[in-house]
Amino acid sequence: MRILCIGLNHKTADVALREKLSFDPAQVRHALGEFNDQWPETEFVVLSTCNRTELYVCRPLHGHPREEEIHQWLGRFHGVGHDEFASSLYTLSDGEAIRHLFLVASGLDSLVTGEGQIIAQMKEAYALAQECGTAGPVLNDMFQTAFHTAKHIRTETGIGLGKVSVASVAVEFVSQIFESLQGKVVLSVGAGKMNRLMLKHLSKKGARRILVANRSAERGRKLAAACGGQAIGLEELASAMEQADIIVCSTGSSEAVITEKMVQAAQRRRAWRPLLMVDIAVPRDIEVEAGKVENVFLYNIDDLEHIVRSTIQMRQGQREAAEAIVDQHVEELTGNLKIRSVAPTINALYQLMEKVAAEELADARNKLTTHDDAAEDAEIVQRALHRTIRRVLHRCAQNLRQSAGTDMARVHISSLRHLFDLDSTPP
Repeated sequence: MRILCIGLNHKTADVALREKLSFDPAQVRHALGEFNDQWPETEFVVLSTCNRTELYVCRPLHGHPREEEIHQWLGRFHGVGHDEFASSLYTLSDGEAIRHLFLVASGLDSLVTGEGQIIAQMKEAYALAQECGTAGPVLNDMFQTAFHTAKHIRTETGIGLGKVSVASVAVEFVSQIFESLQGKVVLSVGAGKMNRLMLKHLSKKGARRILVANRSAERGRKLAAACGGQAIGLEELASAMEQADIIVCSTGSSEAVITEKMVQAAQRRRAWRPLLMVDIAVPRDIEVEAGKVENVFLYNIDDLEHIVRSTIQMRQGQREAAEAIVDQHVEELTGNLKIRSVAPTINALYQLMEKVAAEELADARNKLTTHDDAAEDAEIVQRALHRTIRRVLHRCAQNLRQSAGTDMARVHISSLRHLFDLDSTPP
């Protein structure tokens, strides 16, 4: 078997490219089905967040899909030319792929080192793959061990202390723009986990009023009630933008929710007062051109990186301890997977031996019942054992003779002498 991780993240691609190759939940389900139809013997999990799109694949050792086939499939699925993203993709295999998965699960590959949101996103991705039947025994072991590793790291290290989510860093960024949030009006577009976390932090920092605009009115009302805010419909978004000092966006929309024209119109009615907009959605919720409107300050998820750098430096000591735990679990899992990879062959050999021995034993028993000569009985048993050995080794010897003189023959000879310890076995 071959394990692959193919993807791109905030380190290799900007948000403009990441949003083109991101999957929403419906797209993930469709992708899993399409992938399974094309390569039914391959295990497949799609992980898509605001900071990464990664495909985890376990395929037969000499089977398909190859790396380039996965690259082409990804481009076709999203309608993006391969040349546009090829240089941003990374491909990790086997132990490196496993280690990367464990680093991701532990928050060690996140924009914010140690952030805890990624583990929930990974569990959702894994559960969906299980539901669609594309997470087989190998990826099951990988993801379960990844979850265990993340828990181990949070228990044994301080990697998760402090500001560990994109939402909290976004709020910290807002706090750097405004000396105080007292008297400020906050508009949240979206009512998901990221919005809830941001509003929780903003409310604690003194935001005067919170408005929640969401496509689902019920979810909007629940979030507004939880943070002491007011729920509004998306049809009221233009009016709410006039009142807001801060707009935070994180929806699952595939298209921009706030356009340049909407911002331009709102600013006119606001007499061009400063408006801070934080868009942490991928794909982005706010048109890039909106940031060019007078007195509008638009920041996306990539703009949070400078805050993250200082966080990474503070946690470097804890990171080393966390990576040691990762390496420990990687070694354990790779060892188990290596044993698993040879188990079918070993079982097949035993089954073949037992089948041939049973057939020869049955034949020998029939002959033993026809006379009482002990010497001849021993000879019958000896011949049965000899035939068993020759039958088991016949195909092996035949294939070895056919490959004689080739590089493959040398590999086979070396393997057989090692597996059967022929060089140390007395003649």
